Amino acid sequence: MLVRGVEKSFGRLKALDGVDLELARGEWTALLGPNGAGKTTLMRCIAGLIGEDAGSISVFGRGRPTAEDLGFVPQRIALHDTMTAREHLVNYSDLLGVRRRDRADRVGWALEFSQLEDRADDQVRHYSGGMQRRLNLAVSVLHRPRLLLLDEPTEGVDPQARVAIWRMIEDLRSEGATILHATHLIEEAETLIDSVAIIDHGRLVARGDTASLAREHHIPSFELEARPTGSVADDFVPPVGAWNGRTIRVPLEGLGDELHAAIAQLEAMPGGIEGIRLHEASLEEVFLKLTGRGLRE
Repeated sequence: MLVRGVEKSFGRLKALDGVDLELARGEWTALLGPNGAGKTTLMRCIAGLIGEDAGSISVFGRGRPTAEDLGFVPQRIALHDTMTAREHLVNYSDLLGVRRRDRADRVGWALEFSQLEDRADDQVRHYSGGMQRRLNLAVSVLHRPRLLLLDEPTEGVDPQARVAIWRMIEDLRSEGATILHATHLIEEAETLIDSVAIIDHGRLVARGDTASLAREHHIPSFELEARPTGSVADDFVPPVGAWNGRTIRVPLEGLGDELHAAIAQLEAMPGGIEGIRLHEASLEEVFLKLTGRGLRE
């Protein structure tokens, strides 16, 4: 998928201000940004639900994504309380153009995929939030789209349901789907996904994996933290790293000789050190450095 120079305004509000984004086939990318940064607007432009004011969007070496190419899972659950899971899946098979001879197989696959086989004929109003989220995802991918847009797909569900939805998404990616996943959850972006794209004030401000982004924005890959044993003088300066009044912090780029040398220098201080802790650069640090705001501001 290729997004080039996309702009979108709502009156005086510039929601997207020249966004450039490229996703490789089969890539799973997180779209991160503070509330109001432009995540949902970008998703809606790619899905064709709203038109961009400028720029271009293309997929798989051709024009805009078609209904056949695209699966879109919005943040709001788009289900009918008085319909069953099976009825949703049959109806969406019609809407998404699944061939008649394939529909029974696709509905069966979707029920198994969403772990709703034993509740297939219960009305949605009797489902938990996690079950509704799983069905919401299943009805969006019945036609096996090559591009999947997920807008906060695990919003408001418990940890068990979240894990089930992650498994479903990974299954789709393993089949070759390209996935753009807007999320507020750092652990989703950091532990599950190939790379991240950070958007703020309608502009893409960073793109890559956590390690490369940390290097690019001068965040140490690792940081050694230790406390001196006993009290220290007011003008205390450690032999390596910096003193913040409570702990010594030593930035590190690796865990080999550099780490051992730092520990040896600290242990050689009068009284030595205690409470050693090693911290690895996190996506949250990168995010806060680039945006200056928490995810849920």
